[in-house]
Amino acid sequence: MKKKILVTGLTGLVGSRFVELLGDAYDFKVINRTNGVDILDKAAVLNVISSSEAQIVLHMAGKTNVDGCELDKARDKEILEIKDSKEQEKAWRDEQTAWAVNVFGTQNIVKACQEANKKIVYISTDFVFDGKKRTYSENDHPSPVNWYAKTKYEGEKFIQSSGLDYIIARLAYPYRAYFARNDFVRALIVRLERSEKLSMVTDHIMVPTFIDDIVNALDVLINLDQVGIFHVVGSQTVTPYEAAIKIAQTFDFDESLISETSRREYFAGKAPRPFCLHLKNDKIGKLGIEMSTFDKGIAEVKAQMEKFQI
Repeated sequence: MKKKILVTGLTGLVGSRFVELLGDAYDFKVINRTNGVDILDKAAVLNVISSSEAQIVLHMAGKTNVDGCELDKARDKEILEIKDSKEQEKAWRDEQTAWAVNVFGTQNIVKACQEANKKIVYISTDFVFDGKKRTYSENDHPSPVNWYAKTKYEGEKFIQSSGLDYIIARLAYPYRAYFARNDFVRALIVRLERSEKLSMVTDHIMVPTFIDDIVNALDVLINLDQVGIFHVVGSQTVTPYEAAIKIAQTFDFDESLISETSRREYFAGKAPRPFCLHLKNDKIGKLGIEMSTFDKGIAEVKAQMEKFQI
């Protein structure tokens, strides 16, 4: 029998792959505006969650554009000063800002889960850390440096204080073979295919994560009835420059198109970024979950693209 599960963000980068790989294992009930349920509508969220037989809510929806979220910061702070709760809620729903989607929307999901006594699985980000340490485990204290990360961390805190059973899964630079909107790997592939020159950062550390592995990890965590924070990330750190070189080598593109730049130059005028985001995945490893290295992940991306002629 399929496991019933309520899901937000099912048409996104990770969510759509969840359906593709696990559609035979899960009976999905989608929570989105297309289905008439905006996560910013408290009453609608409560109704759909409380009326469902599903015992788990997988909350993947979020506003994720880092620079776009930074532009919301000033307005979000203004709305947070509104004393009348109904007026404030109307502002969140009308303006769909970073705080509205990532905090207020998450609070609505959590409150409905409390009412209906359901477990929540929340997708968060490596960006909750400030990048000042060499490595980060699940026990390290977040310290976000931009508004996007701040809003995602506020969501984490609300969940942790809710009294619910929860899984917080922090992801980092997810990529896959194909999606309607390009992730960072596909974006680089497309540009190198066009013989465009790339200027890539050499002093930023990241842990790219193959989305097929994320889907498998979430499936395992759900079925093992795990609770807590988990770093669902890849098994190899790279700089953006190294990532671009590995992609060029894997797909036989011209490496001379790729040049080096610094983070200060590349991100000038953009939202602040944490620059050393080596999240450790030892915790999920102890559960038998294997996460690909970047080398293995992009090799699988190439194999899938060739198989399906993408």
